[in-house]
Amino acid sequence: MRIFRLDAGCWLLATLAVFFLLRHSAQASALEQMSAVAKERPLIGLVLSGGGARGAAHVGVLKVLDELRIPIDIITGTSMGAVVGGLYAYGYSSAELARLVTKTDWDDIFIDRAPRQQLNFRRKLDEYNYLIKKEAGFRDGNIIIPKGLIQGQKLSLALKSLTLSAPQDFDLFPIRFRAVAADIESGEAVALGSGELATAMRASVSIPGIFSPVEWKDRLLVDGGFANNVPIRLARELGADILIVVDLSTEPRSRAELTTPLSILNQIMGFQILHNSIEQINTLGPQDILMQPDMGANSSMDFQSGTEMVNNGVAATESVLSRLKQLSLSADMYEQYKSSRRKKADKPLVIDNIIIENQSRLSTDVIRAQFDIEPGEPLDRQLLEQNLAQLYGLDIFSTVDYAIDQSATQTNLIIKAQEKSWGPDYLRFGMSFESDLDGSSKFNVAGNYTRTPINASGGEWRSDVQLGYDQHVDFQLYQPTDKRLLHYVDAQAGYSQVHSGRYESGRQAADYTITATKFGLGAGSLFGNWGRLDFNVISQSGYTEPNIGDLSQGRNKISSGGWTVDFSYDQLDSINFPKTGTASFVTWESAMPSLGATAKEDFLGISLMHARTRHAATLLMWLGVSGIVNSEQAVPIGPTLGGFLNMSGLEESELAGRYAGVMRFVYYKEIGSSKSALNVPFYVGGSMEFGRIWNDLHTSNHTGSLLYAGSLLFALDTPVGPLFLARGFSEGGRVKNYLLLNHAFKFL
Repeated sequence: MRIFRLDAGCWLLATLAVFFLLRHSAQASALEQMSAVAKERPLIGLVLSGGGARGAAHVGVLKVLDELRIPIDIITGTSMGAVVGGLYAYGYSSAELARLVTKTDWDDIFIDRAPRQQLNFRRKLDEYNYLIKKEAGFRDGNIIIPKGLIQGQKLSLALKSLTLSAPQDFDLFPIRFRAVAADIESGEAVALGSGELATAMRASVSIPGIFSPVEWKDRLLVDGGFANNVPIRLARELGADILIVVDLSTEPRSRAELTTPLSILNQIMGFQILHNSIEQINTLGPQDILMQPDMGANSSMDFQSGTEMVNNGVAATESVLSRLKQLSLSADMYEQYKSSRRKKADKPLVIDNIIIENQSRLSTDVIRAQFDIEPGEPLDRQLLEQNLAQLYGLDIFSTVDYAIDQSATQTNLIIKAQEKSWGPDYLRFGMSFESDLDGSSKFNVAGNYTRTPINASGGEWRSDVQLGYDQHVDFQLYQPTDKRLLHYVDAQAGYSQVHSGRYESGRQAADYTITATKFGLGAGSLFGNWGRLDFNVISQSGYTEPNIGDLSQGRNKISSGGWTVDFSYDQLDSINFPKTGTASFVTWESAMPSLGATAKEDFLGISLMHARTRHAATLLMWLGVSGIVNSEQAVPIGPTLGGFLNMSGLEESELAGRYAGVMRFVYYKEIGSSKSALNVPFYVGGSMEFGRIWNDLHTSNHTGSLLYAGSLLFALDTPVGPLFLARGFSEGGRVKNYLLLNHAFKFL
């Protein structure tokens, strides 16, 4: 007989083995108990339909289901139902979702363009022309437009910020989840059950023509409502025994309600959605519960009525309260259920690598240089989103996105930069109009061709043409000289033909056409997205010719040349109707005989504007001074006053002299919303203006001849530019009417 002896090490190993076996057995027993509990009740599936803004009603349904202690095991959702359902399945509570749908600025999310304060400073300066902000691409002689009015930049980032740590497998959510989208090529419904949750939700809400489609595993996806608006069969396929279905499909409108092209288009689109919804709803059994909330007059675009629509969902759920109560759990069991689905707090992420997925002509090094995040540091999400906005503000990309790729050994931050599919050649058009409603008018049309980037370093070529009352053709080659795109050189050339008038006693005594050719070289630096210092050397030659007045003068040759220095600070939130922010412009121009000028003289101009808004009422405080300095010669053309908001009761440029100063207080109140892309805000207001012209800087009393003026105004911020209808007044009983399209706030 053999005797086995165990030393201390063997005893320890044996003890550990027994411990792990017992623990595994206990865990297996617990899992079996949980499975047995699940088998004691049917699996409940929640089906949430599409409906745009009306999807806020889904939150009201979830609120009541929570109060009734009804567990949800499976969720399928389409469009806004996919957003609400996806966030709930991931672990957000109904209370958190209620705050999201009622507090989120949806109008802002549906505008791709970054807030103006975040734009690249060069793009800010572009807005001081009167070109329409929407652009079209130009390729092989064809006009190319974006695939959607909205590229979804802000929406994608907003959804991502809510779901950054969500598992890639939607079956691993606390509640199994599927989002439904439609393949735009085949028209078939696509159930999304893996990948980035934010991208899946974004694909499901991509209304064709409004949002650009989403690429997903070699498919091009749009809003799932067109293929499967109420995904009932999908919920059954995932194992649901009982379905709670929330249908927000709209009934067809009557003939009397079809009064606009948009309402007719919605009716046509709604028929297909309604057809597939009814087809799915007809498969419901007696055990299933259907809710169709009464949304009243609330439309799919009515995102401002979130609270009301949440209440509509609550009312619809309470109407089937007796049936729902049969699915309730005990307080203890529901607490266990809630604990199992509670979303875990996101852990701080330390980034090991930054990977740039560059799908543009811009250098990857240039893209990387726009980010202040470094490997080895915890991820600062706020800084990341600021850097993404900065890159997007270059106006080169359709979307700038990111992803987090985590493995057992490292965490990668992936930056995805997608160049505009309709670039890099862009066309923009515009027009301006001015009338005094008494027979005098000025009209200009303009076009711009821009190619950007022309190279990997972010170079840009621009051509501008304007025809009409004032005409010009300009060309510019702009080239950044560093990876951060903060320093640049440029070259310019142009031809112009503009009018300049002279007035006596309020009547035009002369009008001259000034024709000139200009060449220039420049360099400068940008200070983040708030300022610029620009230096240029310019040579200009041409002639003046009288149109009104003493025509015997004939043509007079003109020649000028010199250098200019401009400093610009601009943090206004809008150039059409500023509501917040400050802007300041300082210009010094020095004419030099060595560069072609007939005499040496210097010009200094300073302008300062500050906007403050309270309760939709804005006060714009605006100061400008300018003058010809360091010159004793007569001034043929100096600073001028006159025109709308520049001593409004006087003719444009009626007053002229060596020096000019003007101070304005402009008040306007917004009626409507300027944020929504579908609304045209209306403004009412007026101005008070104080100014003067003088020729002697050493005069002891500079305010002795101060003039007073003002205006009453009505305005629309239209898609083609600001439209003003105003009446100006000045002392002496002078009045002048104005009808103006694209009259920006000019800086003296």
